[in-house]
Amino acid sequence: MASIIKRADRPLPWVVAWRDPATKEQRRKAFATKRAADGFRDTVSTEVRQGTYIDRKPIPFSAFAADWLARTKPTVSPNTHALHEWAVNKYLIGTVDEKNQGRREPEHAFGTMPVQNITAERIERWQAELLGKKKPGPRSVEIFRTVLGTILEDARKKRRIFLNPMQDVRHFDVPKRELEYLRPEELKAFCAKVGAFYGVLFLLMALCGLRIGEALGLQRPDLDLTRGRLHVQRQAVWLRKKDVAPGEPRWRIVEPKSKAGNRVVEIPALLAPFLQLHLETLGQARNPLGLVFPSEDGTPLHPGNVRRRHFAPALAALGKTGIRPHDFRRTFIAMHVEAGTHPKQIQERVGHSDIRLTMDVYGKIAGTMALSREQVARLDAVTARALPAAR
Repeated sequence: MASIIKRADRPLPWVVAWRDPATKEQRRKAFATKRAADGFRDTVSTEVRQGTYIDRKPIPFSAFAADWLARTKPTVSPNTHALHEWAVNKYLIGTVDEKNQGRREPEHAFGTMPVQNITAERIERWQAELLGKKKPGPRSVEIFRTVLGTILEDARKKRRIFLNPMQDVRHFDVPKRELEYLRPEELKAFCAKVGAFYGVLFLLMALCGLRIGEALGLQRPDLDLTRGRLHVQRQAVWLRKKDVAPGEPRWRIVEPKSKAGNRVVEIPALLAPFLQLHLETLGQARNPLGLVFPSEDGTPLHPGNVRRRHFAPALAALGKTGIRPHDFRRTFIAMHVEAGTHPKQIQERVGHSDIRLTMDVYGKIAGTMALSREQVARLDAVTARALPAAR
Protein backbone atom coordinates (compact mmCIF):
# COMPACT_ATOMS: atom_id res chain seq x y z
CA MET A 1 0.00 0.00 0.00
CA ALA A 2 0.98 3.68 -0.07
CA SER A 3 3.20 5.33 2.52
CA ILE A 4 4.23 8.91 3.36
CA ILE A 5 7.79 10.19 3.53
CA LYS A 6 8.69 13.63 4.89
CA ARG A 7 11.56 15.53 3.27
CA ALA A 8 11.85 18.86 5.01
CA ASP A 9 14.50 20.16 2.59
CA ARG A 10 12.04 20.29 -0.34
CA PRO A 11 9.35 22.84 -1.29
CA LEU A 12 6.77 20.02 -1.23
CA PRO A 13 7.95 18.05 1.77
CA TRP A 14 5.22 15.41 2.04
CA VAL A 15 5.85 12.60 -0.48
CA VAL A 16 3.42 9.73 -1.05
CA ALA A 17 5.15 6.57 -2.31
CA TRP A 18 3.44 3.48 -3.67
CA ARG A 19 4.02 0.65 -6.13
CA ASP A 20 1.99 0.33 -9.32
CA PRO A 21 0.17 -3.02 -8.95
CA ALA A 22 0.34 -3.74 -12.71
CA THR A 23 3.93 -2.77 -13.59
CA LYS A 24 5.43 -3.01 -10.04
CA GLU A 25 7.15 0.33 -10.69
CA GLN A 26 7.70 2.76 -7.81
CA ARG A 27 5.51 5.89 -7.96
CA ARG A 28 5.84 9.13 -5.98
CA LYS A 29 3.80 12.31 -5.64
CA ALA A 30 4.69 15.32 -3.48
CA PHE A 31 2.34 17.61 -1.54
CA ALA A 32 2.68 20.84 0.42
CA THR A 33 0.68 19.65 3.44
CA LYS A 34 0.40 16.41 5.36
CA ARG A 35 -3.40 16.60 5.14
CA ALA A 36 -3.30 16.54 1.32
CA ALA A 37 -0.75 13.71 1.39
CA ASP A 38 -2.90 11.68 3.80
CA GLY A 39 -5.94 12.03 1.56
CA PHE A 40 -4.03 10.97 -1.52
CA ARG A 41 -2.41 8.03 0.29
CA ASP A 42 -5.80 6.79 1.46
CA THR A 43 -7.25 7.11 -2.06
CA VAL A 44 -4.39 5.19 -3.69
CA SER A 45 -4.45 2.48 -1.01
CA THR A 46 -8.20 1.99 -1.46
CA GLU A 47 -7.90 1.78 -5.25
CA VAL A 48 -5.09 -0.79 -5.06
CA ARG A 49 -7.06 -2.87 -2.56
CA GLN A 50 -10.29 -2.74 -4.60
CA GLY A 51 -8.59 -3.32 -7.96
CA THR A 52 -9.68 0.07 -9.37
CA TYR A 53 -6.21 1.66 -9.45
CA ILE A 54 -5.08 3.41 -12.63
CA ASP A 55 -1.68 4.78 -13.60
CA ARG A 56 -1.56 8.49 -12.72
CA LYS A 57 1.52 9.23 -14.82
CA PRO A 58 0.33 11.61 -17.59
CA ILE A 59 0.42 9.94 -20.99
CA PRO A 60 0.07 12.27 -24.02
CA PHE A 61 -2.74 11.16 -26.30
CA SER A 62 -0.44 11.48 -29.32
CA ALA A 63 2.05 9.04 -27.76
CA PHE A 64 -0.58 6.54 -26.66
CA ALA A 65 -2.35 6.68 -30.06
CA ALA A 66 0.95 6.18 -31.92
CA ASP A 67 1.71 3.17 -29.73
CA TRP A 68 -1.83 1.84 -30.34
CA LEU A 69 -1.31 2.12 -34.11
CA ALA A 70 1.95 0.17 -33.86
CA ARG A 71 0.41 -2.53 -31.64
CA THR A 72 -2.67 -3.05 -33.80
CA LYS A 73 -0.95 -2.91 -37.20
CA PRO A 74 -0.20 -6.67 -37.35
CA THR A 75 -3.79 -7.55 -36.40
CA VAL A 76 -5.65 -5.64 -39.12
CA SER A 77 -5.51 -5.43 -42.90
CA PRO A 78 -3.16 -2.89 -44.53
CA ASN A 79 -6.15 -0.83 -45.72
CA THR A 80 -7.68 -0.78 -42.24
CA HIS A 81 -4.37 0.30 -40.72
CA ALA A 82 -4.07 3.08 -43.30
CA LEU A 83 -7.58 4.27 -42.37
CA HIS A 84 -6.71 4.24 -38.65
CA GLU A 85 -3.46 6.12 -39.29
CA TRP A 86 -5.25 8.79 -41.35
CA ALA A 87 -7.93 9.28 -38.70
CA VAL A 88 -5.42 9.46 -35.83
CA ASN A 89 -2.84 11.75 -37.37
CA LYS A 90 -5.12 14.18 -39.19
CA TYR A 91 -8.25 14.39 -37.04
CA LEU A 92 -7.55 12.99 -33.56
CA ILE A 93 -4.03 14.26 -32.89
CA GLY A 94 -4.55 17.02 -35.44
CA THR A 95 -2.09 18.77 -37.71
CA VAL A 96 -0.24 21.90 -36.69
CA ASP A 97 -0.25 24.73 -39.23
CA GLU A 98 3.08 26.53 -38.74
CA LYS A 99 2.02 29.37 -41.05
CA ASN A 100 -1.01 30.09 -38.89
CA GLN A 101 0.86 30.68 -35.62
CA GLY A 102 1.14 27.00 -34.94
CA ARG A 103 -2.61 26.52 -34.44
CA ARG A 104 -3.80 22.93 -34.37
CA GLU A 105 -6.41 21.77 -36.86
CA PRO A 106 -8.99 20.68 -35.81
CA GLU A 107 -8.85 23.19 -32.95
CA HIS A 108 -10.29 20.69 -30.45
CA ALA A 109 -8.11 17.76 -31.53
CA PHE A 110 -6.41 16.00 -28.63
CA GLY A 111 -2.75 16.43 -29.57
CA THR A 112 -0.49 15.99 -26.54
CA MET A 113 -3.32 16.25 -24.01
CA PRO A 114 -2.94 13.51 -21.37
CA VAL A 115 -5.25 10.58 -22.03
CA GLN A 116 -6.39 10.89 -18.41
CA ASN A 117 -7.68 14.45 -19.09
CA ILE A 118 -9.92 13.59 -22.04
CA THR A 119 -13.54 14.08 -21.01
CA ALA A 120 -16.89 13.52 -22.68
CA GLU A 121 -17.33 17.31 -22.94
CA ARG A 122 -13.99 17.69 -24.74
CA ILE A 123 -14.91 14.92 -27.17
CA GLU A 124 -18.27 16.59 -27.85
CA ARG A 125 -16.53 19.92 -28.64
CA TRP A 126 -14.19 18.12 -31.06
CA GLN A 127 -17.15 16.30 -32.60
CA ALA A 128 -19.20 19.51 -32.93
CA GLU A 129 -16.29 21.30 -34.62
CA LEU A 130 -15.97 18.62 -37.30
CA LEU A 131 -19.73 18.34 -37.85
CA GLY A 132 -19.91 22.11 -38.32
CA LYS A 133 -17.72 21.92 -41.43
CA LYS A 134 -18.59 20.78 -44.95
CA LYS A 135 -15.71 18.33 -44.90
CA PRO A 136 -15.27 15.76 -43.52
CA GLY A 137 -18.85 14.52 -43.77
CA PRO A 138 -20.87 12.91 -40.97
CA ARG A 139 -19.96 9.39 -42.08
CA SER A 140 -16.26 10.21 -41.81
CA VAL A 141 -16.76 11.83 -38.41
CA GLU A 142 -18.49 8.64 -37.28
CA ILE A 143 -15.39 6.66 -38.35
CA PHE A 144 -13.08 9.04 -36.44
CA ARG A 145 -15.30 8.78 -33.39
CA THR A 146 -15.21 4.96 -33.57
CA VAL A 147 -11.39 4.97 -33.78
CA LEU A 148 -11.17 7.37 -30.82
CA GLY A 149 -13.53 5.19 -28.79
CA THR A 150 -11.44 2.11 -29.58
CA ILE A 151 -8.23 3.86 -28.50
CA LEU A 152 -9.80 5.05 -25.24
CA GLU A 153 -11.21 1.59 -24.56
CA ASP A 154 -7.71 0.20 -25.03
CA ALA A 155 -6.46 2.78 -22.52
CA ARG A 156 -9.12 1.60 -20.06
CA LYS A 157 -8.16 -2.04 -20.50
CA LYS A 158 -4.49 -1.15 -20.03
CA ARG A 159 -5.50 0.64 -16.80
CA ARG A 160 -4.42 4.08 -17.98
CA ILE A 161 -7.95 5.42 -17.40
CA PHE A 162 -10.70 4.06 -15.15
CA LEU A 163 -13.70 4.78 -17.42
CA ASN A 164 -14.00 5.31 -21.17
CA PRO A 165 -15.46 8.84 -21.58
CA MET A 166 -16.85 7.92 -25.00
CA GLN A 167 -19.74 6.11 -23.31
CA ASP A 168 -21.14 9.48 -22.18
CA VAL A 169 -20.71 11.33 -25.51
CA ARG A 170 -23.84 12.39 -27.37
CA HIS A 171 -24.62 10.53 -30.59
CA PHE A 172 -25.51 12.25 -33.86
CA ASP A 173 -27.53 11.20 -36.86
CA VAL A 174 -25.60 9.95 -39.87
CA PRO A 175 -27.40 10.17 -43.23
CA LYS A 176 -27.87 6.72 -44.68
CA ARG A 177 -26.57 5.96 -48.16
CA GLU A 178 -29.23 5.41 -50.76
CA LEU A 179 -29.80 1.74 -51.55
CA GLU A 180 -28.11 1.77 -54.96
CA TYR A 181 -27.31 -1.26 -57.08
CA LEU A 182 -27.67 -2.48 -60.65
CA ARG A 183 -30.78 -4.41 -61.61
CA PRO A 184 -30.27 -7.50 -63.85
CA GLU A 185 -31.14 -5.59 -67.04
CA GLU A 186 -28.79 -2.74 -66.06
CA LEU A 187 -26.02 -5.21 -65.23
CA LYS A 188 -26.35 -6.73 -68.70
CA ALA A 189 -26.09 -3.32 -70.39
CA PHE A 190 -23.22 -2.31 -68.10
CA CYS A 191 -21.10 -5.39 -68.88
CA ALA A 192 -21.67 -4.89 -72.62
CA LYS A 193 -19.90 -1.52 -72.36
CA VAL A 194 -16.72 -2.67 -70.63
CA GLY A 195 -15.63 -5.43 -73.02
CA ALA A 196 -15.25 -9.17 -72.51
CA PHE A 197 -12.43 -9.18 -69.93
CA TYR A 198 -13.97 -6.70 -67.49
CA GLY A 199 -17.48 -7.84 -68.35
CA VAL A 200 -16.65 -11.28 -66.93
CA LEU A 201 -14.98 -9.69 -63.89
CA PHE A 202 -18.04 -7.58 -63.05
CA LEU A 203 -20.45 -10.44 -63.78
CA LEU A 204 -18.52 -12.67 -61.39
CA MET A 205 -18.62 -10.00 -58.67
CA ALA A 206 -22.37 -9.46 -59.11
CA LEU A 207 -23.47 -13.07 -59.56
CA CYS A 208 -21.20 -14.54 -56.87
CA GLY A 209 -21.24 -11.66 -54.36
CA LEU A 210 -17.48 -11.03 -54.34
CA ARG A 211 -15.68 -7.96 -53.06
CA ILE A 212 -13.39 -6.42 -55.65
CA GLY A 213 -10.24 -7.49 -53.77
CA GLU A 214 -11.55 -11.06 -53.57
CA ALA A 215 -12.23 -11.14 -57.31
CA LEU A 216 -8.81 -9.69 -58.16
CA GLY A 217 -7.12 -12.22 -55.87
CA LEU A 218 -8.81 -15.29 -57.40
CA GLN A 219 -6.42 -17.91 -58.75
CA ARG A 220 -7.27 -20.66 -61.21
CA PRO A 221 -7.33 -23.48 -58.62
CA ASP A 222 -10.03 -21.51 -56.78
CA LEU A 223 -12.45 -22.17 -59.66
CA ASP A 224 -14.16 -25.52 -60.08
CA LEU A 225 -16.20 -25.03 -63.23
CA THR A 226 -17.13 -28.71 -63.41
CA ARG A 227 -18.91 -28.60 -60.07
CA GLY A 228 -19.92 -24.95 -60.47
CA ARG A 229 -18.13 -23.66 -57.36
CA LEU A 230 -15.46 -21.16 -56.42
CA HIS A 231 -13.48 -20.93 -53.18
CA VAL A 232 -12.82 -17.46 -51.78
CA GLN A 233 -9.67 -17.89 -49.70
CA ARG A 234 -7.56 -14.86 -50.55
CA GLN A 235 -7.77 -11.26 -51.72
CA ALA A 236 -5.46 -8.83 -53.48
CA VAL A 237 -4.64 -5.60 -51.65
CA TRP A 238 -2.49 -2.65 -52.65
CA LEU A 239 -0.38 -0.72 -50.13
CA ARG A 240 0.49 2.95 -50.07
CA LYS A 241 3.88 3.85 -51.55
CA LYS A 242 5.17 5.04 -48.17
CA ASP A 243 4.40 1.63 -46.64
CA VAL A 244 6.54 -0.26 -49.13
CA ALA A 245 10.34 -0.49 -49.22
CA PRO A 246 12.00 0.68 -52.46
CA GLY A 247 11.98 -2.05 -55.09
CA GLU A 248 9.25 -4.11 -53.40
CA PRO A 249 5.84 -4.61 -55.07
CA ARG A 250 2.96 -2.61 -53.61
CA TRP A 251 0.48 -5.48 -53.91
CA ARG A 252 -0.04 -8.37 -51.54
CA ILE A 253 -2.10 -11.57 -51.69
CA VAL A 254 -3.59 -11.96 -48.22
CA GLU A 255 -6.39 -13.81 -46.44
CA PRO A 256 -10.00 -12.60 -46.77
CA LYS A 257 -11.31 -9.72 -44.69
CA SER A 258 -12.67 -12.00 -41.94
CA LYS A 259 -13.11 -15.69 -41.12
CA ALA A 260 -16.57 -15.51 -42.67
CA GLY A 261 -14.93 -14.23 -45.86
CA ASN A 262 -13.28 -17.62 -46.43
CA ARG A 263 -16.16 -19.36 -48.15
CA VAL A 264 -17.40 -21.46 -51.05
CA VAL A 265 -19.87 -19.87 -53.48
CA GLU A 266 -21.90 -21.45 -56.30
CA ILE A 267 -21.07 -20.31 -59.83
CA PRO A 268 -24.35 -19.90 -61.73
CA ALA A 269 -24.56 -22.48 -64.52
CA LEU A 270 -25.14 -19.76 -67.13
CA LEU A 271 -21.98 -17.91 -66.01
CA ALA A 272 -19.66 -20.93 -66.22
CA PRO A 273 -19.24 -20.85 -70.06
CA PHE A 274 -18.23 -17.18 -69.89
CA LEU A 275 -15.57 -18.01 -67.29
CA GLN A 276 -14.33 -20.97 -69.35
CA LEU A 277 -13.95 -18.83 -72.46
CA HIS A 278 -12.27 -16.10 -70.39
CA LEU A 279 -9.65 -18.54 -69.07
CA GLU A 280 -9.02 -19.91 -72.57
CA THR A 281 -8.57 -16.36 -73.90
CA LEU A 282 -5.86 -15.66 -71.32
CA GLY A 283 -3.88 -18.47 -72.95
CA GLN A 284 -0.16 -18.37 -72.27
CA ALA A 285 -0.01 -14.74 -71.26
CA ARG A 286 2.42 -13.91 -68.47
CA ASN A 287 0.65 -14.93 -65.29
CA PRO A 288 3.06 -16.37 -62.68
CA LEU A 289 0.44 -16.22 -59.91
CA GLY A 290 -2.21 -18.01 -61.95
CA LEU A 291 -4.64 -15.14 -61.44
CA VAL A 292 -8.09 -15.31 -63.01
CA PHE A 293 -7.91 -11.57 -63.76
CA PRO A 294 -4.22 -10.62 -64.16
CA SER A 295 -2.82 -7.35 -65.39
CA GLU A 296 -0.76 -7.26 -68.58
CA ASP A 297 2.44 -7.93 -66.61
CA GLY A 298 0.90 -10.74 -64.55
CA THR A 299 0.39 -8.85 -61.28
CA PRO A 300 -2.97 -8.24 -59.58
CA LEU A 301 -4.99 -5.43 -61.08
CA HIS A 302 -5.10 -2.19 -59.08
CA PRO A 303 -8.72 -1.70 -57.88
CA GLY A 304 -8.42 2.07 -58.24
CA ASN A 305 -7.48 1.70 -61.89
CA VAL A 306 -10.35 -0.73 -62.46
CA ARG A 307 -12.81 1.75 -61.00
CA ARG A 308 -11.43 4.80 -62.79
CA ARG A 309 -10.72 3.35 -66.24
CA HIS A 310 -13.54 0.85 -66.69
CA PHE A 311 -16.23 0.93 -64.00
CA ALA A 312 -16.87 4.69 -63.82
CA PRO A 313 -16.99 5.35 -67.61
CA ALA A 314 -19.45 2.48 -68.19
CA LEU A 315 -21.59 3.67 -65.31
CA ALA A 316 -21.64 7.21 -66.68
CA ALA A 317 -22.62 5.91 -70.13
CA LEU A 318 -25.70 4.35 -68.53
CA GLY A 319 -26.54 7.62 -66.79
CA LYS A 320 -26.12 6.02 -63.36
CA THR A 321 -24.53 7.71 -60.35
CA GLY A 322 -23.85 6.87 -56.72
CA ILE A 323 -22.91 3.24 -57.36
CA ARG A 324 -19.62 1.64 -56.30
CA PRO A 325 -18.08 -1.71 -57.32
CA HIS A 326 -18.92 -2.87 -53.80
CA ASP A 327 -22.60 -2.41 -54.66
CA PHE A 328 -22.40 -5.47 -56.93
CA ARG A 329 -22.83 -7.34 -53.65
CA ARG A 330 -26.18 -5.63 -53.29
CA THR A 331 -27.04 -6.76 -56.79
CA PHE A 332 -26.21 -10.29 -55.66
CA ILE A 333 -28.45 -9.97 -52.58
CA ALA A 334 -31.29 -8.44 -54.62
CA MET A 335 -31.25 -11.32 -57.11
CA HIS A 336 -31.36 -13.85 -54.29
CA VAL A 337 -34.18 -11.97 -52.56
CA GLU A 338 -36.16 -12.16 -55.79
CA ALA A 339 -35.33 -15.86 -56.09
CA GLY A 340 -36.52 -16.49 -52.53
CA THR A 341 -33.15 -17.52 -51.01
CA HIS A 342 -33.11 -17.66 -47.21
CA PRO A 343 -31.19 -14.74 -45.58
CA LYS A 344 -28.83 -17.14 -43.74
CA GLN A 345 -27.80 -18.71 -47.04
CA ILE A 346 -27.17 -15.25 -48.49
CA GLN A 347 -25.07 -14.29 -45.46
CA GLU A 348 -22.80 -17.30 -45.92
CA ARG A 349 -22.30 -16.60 -49.60
CA VAL A 350 -21.46 -12.90 -49.27
CA GLY A 351 -19.19 -13.59 -46.29
CA HIS A 352 -20.85 -11.35 -43.71
CA SER A 353 -19.66 -12.14 -40.18
CA ASP A 354 -22.93 -10.76 -38.74
CA ILE A 355 -26.32 -11.56 -40.25
CA ARG A 356 -27.52 -8.10 -39.25
CA LEU A 357 -25.37 -6.71 -42.08
CA THR A 358 -27.15 -9.02 -44.50
CA MET A 359 -30.61 -8.30 -43.11
CA ASP A 360 -30.08 -4.55 -43.33
CA VAL A 361 -29.78 -4.83 -47.12
CA TYR A 362 -32.12 -7.81 -47.46
CA GLY A 363 -34.96 -6.07 -45.63
CA LYS A 364 -34.67 -2.84 -47.60
CA ILE A 365 -34.63 -4.65 -50.94
CA ALA A 366 -37.40 -7.08 -50.04
CA GLY A 367 -39.59 -4.19 -48.90
CA THR A 368 -39.44 -2.56 -52.34
CA MET A 369 -40.34 -5.70 -54.30
CA ALA A 370 -43.84 -6.71 -55.35
CA LEU A 371 -45.22 -9.98 -54.02
CA SER A 372 -44.76 -12.99 -56.27
CA ARG A 373 -47.75 -14.80 -57.75
CA GLU A 374 -47.32 -17.63 -55.25
CA GLN A 375 -47.24 -15.15 -52.35
CA VAL A 376 -50.34 -13.36 -53.65
CA ALA A 377 -52.18 -16.67 -53.97
CA ARG A 378 -51.28 -17.71 -50.42
CA LEU A 379 -52.27 -14.30 -49.08
CA ASP A 380 -55.61 -14.47 -50.89
CA ALA A 381 -56.27 -17.86 -49.29
CA VAL A 382 -55.59 -16.44 -45.82
CA THR A 383 -57.65 -13.32 -46.55
CA ALA A 384 -60.63 -15.46 -47.64
CA ARG A 385 -60.79 -16.98 -44.17
CA ALA A 386 -61.23 -13.54 -42.64
CA LEU A 387 -64.02 -12.26 -44.94
CA PRO A 388 -67.75 -12.78 -44.29
CA ALA A 389 -69.83 -14.64 -46.83
CA ALA A 390 -70.76 -12.57 -49.88
CA ARG A 391 -74.38 -11.30 -49.94
